[in-house]
Amino acid sequence: MAEIYTWTWPVRSVIMFLLVLCVLSQTLALVLSFYSRKRKLRALPELCVLAVILLCSLLYGQVLGSIDLRLIAPVNPTALRLALKGRIFIWICLIVILILLARSICISLLRYKEINTGISALSVKNAIDSLHTGILFSDPDGFILLSNAKMQRLMTEITGKIQRNGWHFYCTLTSGVLRPGCQKTEFEGQIVCLLPDGSAWMFTRTELPIGKKIYIQLTAADITERWELTAQLQRQGIQLEQSGEELKRTIANLHILSREREAQKAKMRAHDILGQRLSLLLRTVRNERDIRLEQALDHDLLRPLSLGLIDELLSGSEPSPQDALEELRQGFGSIGVNIRLEGKLPEDKAKGQMFVDILREGVTNAVRHGFATEVAIQMEHRDDGFRMRIANNGPPPPEIPIEGGGLSAMRKRLEPYGGTLQVDFDPHFVLTIYLPGGEDYV
Repeated sequence: MAEIYTWTWPVRSVIMFLLVLCVLSQTLALVLSFYSRKRKLRALPELCVLAVILLCSLLYGQVLGSIDLRLIAPVNPTALRLALKGRIFIWICLIVILILLARSICISLLRYKEINTGISALSVKNAIDSLHTGILFSDPDGFILLSNAKMQRLMTEITGKIQRNGWHFYCTLTSGVLRPGCQKTEFEGQIVCLLPDGSAWMFTRTELPIGKKIYIQLTAADITERWELTAQLQRQGIQLEQSGEELKRTIANLHILSREREAQKAKMRAHDILGQRLSLLLRTVRNERDIRLEQALDHDLLRPLSLGLIDELLSGSEPSPQDALEELRQGFGSIGVNIRLEGKLPEDKAKGQMFVDILREGVTNAVRHGFATEVAIQMEHRDDGFRMRIANNGPPPPEIPIEGGGLSAMRKRLEPYGGTLQVDFDPHFVLTIYLPGGEDYV
């Protein structure tokens, strides 16, 4: 070992650094082995290795610093040169130090991996601390056996401090006496705490029978998303209830409007039927003006007109538009009014009935007010819609008539379909009805 005195100071410092590093790494290996599963079997060899490394370090310190540690007899450098010749011993010591350093590093890495991947008290605690769910285990008296970091944070936010008794913490939750800013509610039969940051946590208490004892498990689950969705569904439910009430009122109004429309439709039907019959009666009376009125009223034409009037007004069913148009033509033909038809009604029943009602009103007015004996009706299907023209051979009115029941009723019938009504007076009284929507008549 006398060659040590011939080495330079940097070389001796490197050797000292290797010894210190070896001591530290072996100490770490000893600590990690102590926390492993078989800590008694693994810690004892590492303790022995650490003792050997410390002994070598002390020997090196005594030789290098001439410090009397009573480990070896104090000698002078000259005596060492005479006793030990050659460098083989010192190189063997250096190789052993490097081997022990490498071994301690490998053992430390191996033990660290085992702790992280294996099941131990530390690994279990680290695992539950990494959970986003709060977990607490306590004995029947409330003494907390295990509590992870998330549950401790929730305790601090809800009560202002970390609780030492699980039963007291649960009683605080059930009582609802929480820290300002926190709110207690319920969801699906469980306690829910709303925190100031807007998150919602549901606490569930479960009894765990283990052996002869019953332990308590308290979990806290983050249900913020479910709570927001539930709140949104509740708001939508309230909106649906409001919409339902509005719909009920709308339906009630629709019933009222429907009754009003039915009444208006009945009035218009009575107006059309009575107008047609009155026109027929008046024309018959005019044709029979040279006969006494009693004979005219007993005429074969007047009797069926008067007898069927009430039945037709009370009848709830309506004939098809084509049949109604044919009845109109035959009825006025029986009193000498010729109705010439060109074209066909629309195939749509509602529109066809609307045109028949307009025809009945137009022909009735032509016979009643214009004393017409011939009415020409032209129905034309166009690409852009449907046009109907009603003309008669009666004299034009002496002055422009003011629109009243007849023409106004026609315009009302046309309004739902966007139709228009045009009235001409020269040289004869002519009505032109136009209904847009040519694709409906192809």
